[in-house]
Amino acid sequence: MRLFVSEGVPGCLPVLAAAGRARGRAEVLISTVGPEDCVVPFLTRPKVPVLQLDSGNYLFSTSAICRYFFLLSGWEQDDLTNQWLEWEATELQRS
Repeated sequence: MRLFVSEGVPGCLPVLAAAGRARGRAEVLISTVGPEDCVVPFLTRPKVPVLQLDSGNYLFSTSAICRYFFLLSGWEQDDLTNQWLEWEATELQRS
């Protein structure tokens, strides 16, 4: 897997924290890119963070990437985790 992040992008911090939980259970290559770099070939606008799976598929929602890493780490998600992810997406990442 390859995780694309960019400095200063709010969604990258929780994704990096979630990736830390999955350390040792999956090999994740972390690549720092510019916020204007187009990582996902079928998106018309640049988007980070992005997780490219070994299958070639992409996850480009911060919440989806975090949930994926939580599943890999064996951490059972509860309502509080989901509430935190939704709060982070709606309050910290307003466009």
